[in-house]
Amino acid sequence: MKMLRFFLGSLGWLRRPEESTPETKRALQGPASPPLEPQAPAPAPTQQATPVPDPLTYWHTQRDLRHQLVNKHAPNVPDARALVDLLDSGPDDLIRQLPASAREALALCDDTNLPRSRLVSQLSRDPSLMEAILRTANSSAFSSGREPVLGMEAALDRIGVGNARGVITSSCASNLLSLPGGHYNAMAAQVWAHMIRSGPIAQCLAPALSVNPDEAMTLALLHDVGKLVVFDRLSVLRATRRRSIDLPPDFVQALLSTTHEALGALAAQRWQLGPRAAAAIGNHHRQLEALHHEPLSEALYLANVVSHVLSRNETVDLDEVWTQGALSVPRPRIEAILKRWAAEPV
Repeated sequence: MKMLRFFLGSLGWLRRPEESTPETKRALQGPASPPLEPQAPAPAPTQQATPVPDPLTYWHTQRDLRHQLVNKHAPNVPDARALVDLLDSGPDDLIRQLPASAREALALCDDTNLPRSRLVSQLSRDPSLMEAILRTANSSAFSSGREPVLGMEAALDRIGVGNARGVITSSCASNLLSLPGGHYNAMAAQVWAHMIRSGPIAQCLAPALSVNPDEAMTLALLHDVGKLVVFDRLSVLRATRRRSIDLPPDFVQALLSTTHEALGALAAQRWQLGPRAAAAIGNHHRQLEALHHEPLSEALYLANVVSHVLSRNETVDLDEVWTQGALSVPRPRIEAILKRWAAEPV
């Protein structure tokens, strides 16, 4: 919250304490999580959704580009070529499958007709999922000073099934993708921290984009998972060669930047998150013009930008954000949410 307030202050949106009366504060105060009162969704876009590209086809079309990066940044580094060759593998080899317990829990989350006890029972079978749900329920974003919860049913009551789905998916993604070792671990940790920051941001902005908040949070938590897949393949290369892998930094950055959207879309497909999820993750930088009218990709784009601004304590040029993102949502809707967020009492 402090970082978000810094960001909003840089835009001139934060009130000074003496400018806010108690009545105004109470009127602007939102629920504990998300920290805003629900805003009425904007009218749904009337334009028909554009057919999304197949993630596997999208990935294969980048093959030549990946090898060009080796020729440009690391022509004399065999490990660079070997890493790209690993990335050329099929989806079954490239993307690890979610554990069976997680897949079953996610299926229960999607079935609104099943009793809550079935989901509680399923989650209780996997200690890692239990830990992730309880940790989230007792986090500052959800607890808001309340007593800690120790049971799964109470935790689900606090965060909701929609948020539980996002926690399950992101927790599994972080656990099944291996760290590459050395200084790459710090890079992977930065990517993961950015993904975690993006989730609540997307959740709060979602109503203005006519997007389900829980869905937006889940996908924002996963939007850069393609980068984690690259680090996972780097860990496989290290294990195969039984030594540390040292690649030119500019090659690593270019590879992550160029491939992570297509890889993320492929992961979403592999994990059966649906074509809309794959399209949003695969276009969260808004580079595919055919998908510019997909509200989910707009939500991820905005959450991604705000998260990066918060991490760097920088200001943001909203005119540039709207232009580069080719956003269709009216800017005042987003600004109104951020202003209300800024007005929340500390």
